[in-house]
Amino acid sequence: MQTNRSAEEYLSLIEKQIQFLEQYYLKSADETDTQIIQKFIKVYKYIDEAYKSSFISEEALFQTYGFFYQTTKKFTRKLENKIYYEKTDYEATLEKFERLQIKLIPLYKELILDAQKLQRMDLDTLLDSNMVHHVYTKKELGQFSLQLFDFLNLDTIKVPKNVLSELITEIVMNYNVVPYHNFTHAFQLSQLLFSCYMKSDLKKFCNQLEIFSAILAGLGHDLNHKGVNNMYKIKKSKKFNVLTSEIAVLENMHCATFFNIIQLNRQHDFFQYMTNDEERNLAKRLIITSILATDMSKHNKLLAKFQKRVECSKQFEQGEKNELIDMQRFSNERLEDRIFILNIMVHACDISNPTMKFDNYMNWSYLLTQEFNDQTIKEARVGVDITGFLIYKDKPTYYGGQIFFSKTFVFPLWFQIGEMYPELKYLSEEINKNLEILQQKLKQ
Repeated sequence: MQTNRSAEEYLSLIEKQIQFLEQYYLKSADETDTQIIQKFIKVYKYIDEAYKSSFISEEALFQTYGFFYQTTKKFTRKLENKIYYEKTDYEATLEKFERLQIKLIPLYKELILDAQKLQRMDLDTLLDSNMVHHVYTKKELGQFSLQLFDFLNLDTIKVPKNVLSELITEIVMNYNVVPYHNFTHAFQLSQLLFSCYMKSDLKKFCNQLEIFSAILAGLGHDLNHKGVNNMYKIKKSKKFNVLTSEIAVLENMHCATFFNIIQLNRQHDFFQYMTNDEERNLAKRLIITSILATDMSKHNKLLAKFQKRVECSKQFEQGEKNELIDMQRFSNERLEDRIFILNIMVHACDISNPTMKFDNYMNWSYLLTQEFNDQTIKEARVGVDITGFLIYKDKPTYYGGQIFFSKTFVFPLWFQIGEMYPELKYLSEEINKNLEILQQKLKQ
């Protein structure tokens, strides 16, 4: 745990974490959590006094109490989610930002959240690719997640409903209160994947275990996301001499968090209800590869491969048959093809905001822009290079950024999905409509 921080700076981090718990959550916590917070306070006082009296060395401070610091951070995340369980992620973030006096960018105040909130979720709403998610609480979205599996009618999946329900609740509790990469975003990914599956021949391509695993991967794909990207994590690690892999830093952490949830409580272990090791290994592989596929650094490589294979699949359907086309086309008889398609779909749903109606699309992009801007403030505070293009500047710059991202990354991927599954062409068409609106706004 040795870092470039001084012992005083490190102690200050622990102190701030404890003060945050004491000041904001002690009154809201139940009896059990209150006792835990009070124990944390006692441990911190012991650490502080022991270091100042030279009872523990600077090296021992980092080595011994790094785990304590991480424990308090993890506890704070789960306590926040418990307290905010019956609030929306949007409301929770606003309250947290007000306490921490985090400045809101002008766009954040322009969210349109006047959608009617349904008291009971029906199939038609869950099939709607333009569902407005931000009006629902974490608790409600967790319940809707369970309904996704109900509507899929997965009769070959023998996981008891109560096990799946408790797993989903634990997943909700392991997301952070951040503007964008929270459980609402995770649910949106899985709900759109569900919609695409139900509306297209994707349901004829993959089997029940595979779609079950892919939707679970969607729910867990950003677990413990702190509202910063991979480059931030890498820059911070280098500054503080923390050895870390520079490949898919966040995505590997999301995977690890998902499987830790299962490992820490057998009640969440849905793998035990699968028929054999082959099924268990396939489910694990699909969850891991789907989460790793959300790493944007892999986008161009994935898209190029997908585009080539879609082209060969169309040629095969049109009667052009040779060994190369047969090898490159998609076939549901090949496990690798089914895994690849689901990885692509999870990745596409992860960046799907521009496929929504314009106002809903803007809601999501405003929240992401807030999170990007927040990262630059953290970068300045930590003392690493600031990612200039993430700073919110003005509306024209914002619109230009949206046009670039949609044209360069989102549209080409969803266009190919529409070529593969014509029933989903409407999603890339919606992207084009939004691009036209953005162009008009840029000219105003």
